[in-house]
Amino acid sequence: MPADAINYGKLAEELHGKLSDGRIDKIIMSDKTTLVLRIRARGKNNDLLVTAAASPRCFLTANAPKGTDVPLSFCLHLRKHIGGGVISAVEALPFERILAFRIRSRGDLGEPLAYTMYVEIMGKYSNVVLTDGSGKITDALKHVGFEESRPIMPGLVFSPPRDETRFDPVDERADALASGCAPDELPTVMVNRLRGLSAVTAAEIANIAGTSDIGLSAACRKLLARPADPVVYYDGGKAKDFSFCPLASVTAERKTFDSLSEAMDEYYSSAGAGDEKSAALTAAKRAVNAALSKQKKKLAGFERDLASAADYERERMFGELITANIYRINKGDTALVADDWYSGEKVTIKLTENSPQENAQKHFKRYQKKKRTVVSLSEQKAETERAIDYLESVDAALDCASSLSDVEAITEELEGEGYIRTQGMRRGKTVSEPRKYDIEGYTVLVGKSNVQNDRITKEARGDDIWLHVQGFHGSHVILKSKGKEPPRSALLRAASLAAFFSKARLSENVPVDYTHVKDVHKKRGAAPGKVDYFGAKTLYVTPEAPEKE
Repeated sequence: MPADAINYGKLAEELHGKLSDGRIDKIIMSDKTTLVLRIRARGKNNDLLVTAAASPRCFLTANAPKGTDVPLSFCLHLRKHIGGGVISAVEALPFERILAFRIRSRGDLGEPLAYTMYVEIMGKYSNVVLTDGSGKITDALKHVGFEESRPIMPGLVFSPPRDETRFDPVDERADALASGCAPDELPTVMVNRLRGLSAVTAAEIANIAGTSDIGLSAACRKLLARPADPVVYYDGGKAKDFSFCPLASVTAERKTFDSLSEAMDEYYSSAGAGDEKSAALTAAKRAVNAALSKQKKKLAGFERDLASAADYERERMFGELITANIYRINKGDTALVADDWYSGEKVTIKLTENSPQENAQKHFKRYQKKKRTVVSLSEQKAETERAIDYLESVDAALDCASSLSDVEAITEELEGEGYIRTQGMRRGKTVSEPRKYDIEGYTVLVGKSNVQNDRITKEARGDDIWLHVQGFHGSHVILKSKGKEPPRSALLRAASLAAFFSKARLSENVPVDYTHVKDVHKKRGAAPGKVDYFGAKTLYVTPEAPEKE
């Protein structure tokens, strides 16, 4: 039932009871799509989590994420307009996955102002939109351009989406859907024809209708009349679904919670975060693969063009041979046969211009043009090879990503390098720290992205040990030396980590180079994570999964 309008309707009732007349004391953003509003109500602090990420959701959480070091623009906008404001009501738009937070605030001169913060839980179209008292949009988490059917931009009047091809499940027209429809097909038909229903909800309404001998509309009203008794359903110990009340149509193992927010917090902590990470990882992988494919096509094109221009020295030789044999060329000659100065073989040069001098000049011009082309293409080819190398290193980092924040940090790196377009807003930086391990009393840091690789290497002491797998893409590893040479056993374990967090993690006897950080240098303009190093020694290790960070 996640992201079901029935569920969010019940959540709105719960949030209204807990948050109405509550003051918004704090607003943070933990990443580009996630907000936390701290609301003081009934003598208690409540953290409202709102995210429009791959797994969108909104509820009160006991596990609020930390905010970014640099506030994002939308966060600053909310602080300006509704920070310190009071929530007057929380409503759910009928049979829509949209929550409306009505807020009383004050302007710069103390004048009373009214705002509404709409939270839209609609898959990839999820958004957070702030409107003023007239219904005009002041700003939104994601801007939607005029090329879309429903633009979301400051200054426009907010209009909720409405699918006119469907009707509300309490509408008596819903009753006709059961006519001539097989019982096992009815839930699917309901999802396709009615607003705001998930497959689980539709199955429950169909079950109520069948066991009570009533129409679907009456069955929906009966479901809505049930008191809240939130549950989470499990499959093999993993949270599978949640609902505001127990469902007769679901027989899985379940656990009851005191509030729907608590149930949702449990569900998304157990299952949703993994799903969100998986979705973000899939999207990032898709972007990397698309960029790699594009760069490899460019490389193939450059190689073809270079092959066709590679004979530019031959053009120069033809011009010089014509000039040297000008006395042998008669008017009307169509070709010159001369000795190749380098091979000693006879070559035939076509003469297409009016005079020998013009023929020679033609080849000299071709020589200059092809030479310039080769220089330019060689530079572009080298740049493309560097791009491919960089993207392959990003792909390696994604393979090692262990959390959603890791994936988001890598995604932001791709955006910064221009491989992914930033959508919807000006973004800040996702909070992500390097992996950290203790090996025999020595701290070992492992970068999770190329940007992070650069950072941990730059911030390390000159006598710290830098490690990297040889011949493969992988993480930078820093072994903090504490001003002395670490024992070989610690070096071997750190090298094993470098091998594990690389493209060689499934190999054996992997070579890992190590040297002091002072001998690691980054060239100006080099891609993130790209360095040169000197004086390295090599260890051969078998990659081993690390112990818990």
